[in-house]
Amino acid sequence: MQTVKIQWLKGRLIGKGSFGRVYHAINAATGDFMAVKQIELPKTANAVINARQRAMIKALYDETEFLKDFHYEHIVQYLGFNVADNTMNIFLEYVAGGSIASLIKQHGPLAEPVMHSFSQQTLRGLAYIHSHNVLHRDIKGANILVDEAGVCKISDFGISKRNDYELAYDCNSRMSLQGSIFWMAPEVVQASGYSAKIDVWSFGCLVLEMWTGQRPWQNFNDIQTMYKLGSNCAPPLPDDIHPDCAGLLKLCFNPDPEDRPTATQLLEHIFCRVDDNYTYADYYGTSSGSSIYNYD
Repeated sequence: MQTVKIQWLKGRLIGKGSFGRVYHAINAATGDFMAVKQIELPKTANAVINARQRAMIKALYDETEFLKDFHYEHIVQYLGFNVADNTMNIFLEYVAGGSIASLIKQHGPLAEPVMHSFSQQTLRGLAYIHSHNVLHRDIKGANILVDEAGVCKISDFGISKRNDYELAYDCNSRMSLQGSIFWMAPEVVQASGYSAKIDVWSFGCLVLEMWTGQRPWQNFNDIQTMYKLGSNCAPPLPDDIHPDCAGLLKLCFNPDPEDRPTATQLLEHIFCRVDDNYTYADYYGTSSGSSIYNYD
């Protein structure tokens, strides 16, 4: 992949993981803010460490391959990458408002009008990704960034996958087990092949996360959750959930992916309609300005 020459000034640390960090940065030529993912390239002869580093580096290269072709309001914008001083740098649009997960951590369950807006925007982003024959494979609150105006942007394409078949919604038996277990669709755990419909299930888990302020399968550990998913079970819903939300989740959690709606079809659901008078600032106003980017 072609590298870019960007003169930039490193700012504060805004995210970190096992082998990488994300920094707030400024493009020295334009003055624009950026987020810069940094991964140290392997230095030692330690095979275990280097294998893990190589996996992380491959994930970042794969992420750039997807992002360079995406130009859409609800996808984090890729700006380029380079390698300098034994470090790989990925330059991305800076999203000042944090993630849905960090918003939940700060405020608890989200206001219902905000959920309508976030659901609609996330589905638009998913529909765009799927139209490019790509499966995200890790939709969850931590991977949906939100700017200060309440615009959602899907991020973290490190484990995304392009479907070898004609359409993103065609079941592919060569897909591997990837994702975050509590947001994962049953067919991923069952290792019988899957399609972009797994992102629709994960979107349902995201909606549940926004409604409850907690991860799906809150009372289950990862092993128990995998067992439940292996039996085609859906995450339990709270008693106070609105019927419109419950109706949406019933569609998302259809155990048969063939009968599960597409992202575009779900955009027609009443829960994903946004009131004409809705304004994000009426609910959460200006954020603290700290974005959360994930590596793990």
